[in-house]
Amino acid sequence: MAQTLMVSSAAYEASGSTERCDRCGAAAKLGLVLAGGGELTFCGHHANAYADTILQEAESVFLESGFDWRGVPYNGAHRATAQQAA
Repeated sequence: MAQTLMVSSAAYEASGSTERCDRCGAAAKLGLVLAGGGELTFCGHHANAYADTILQEAESVFLESGFDWRGVPYNGAHRATAQQAA
């Protein structure tokens, strides 16, 4: 968990995930822990489709290395910042 992205929900880089998307079964690119408990994983398509909801509901977000998520783009560095619309 090398990368921390500054968003309202903590986001971390996950490397080499073997998880599958909870919506379609494709390889997961993003995992999350819900504020109320529970975990979900999504492929790139579903992670981007649900980006706004993920940012609102997730306590922690874990990105596969190199995954350019619409919620917080991966820039190849170990630190990035993002601002959310109020």
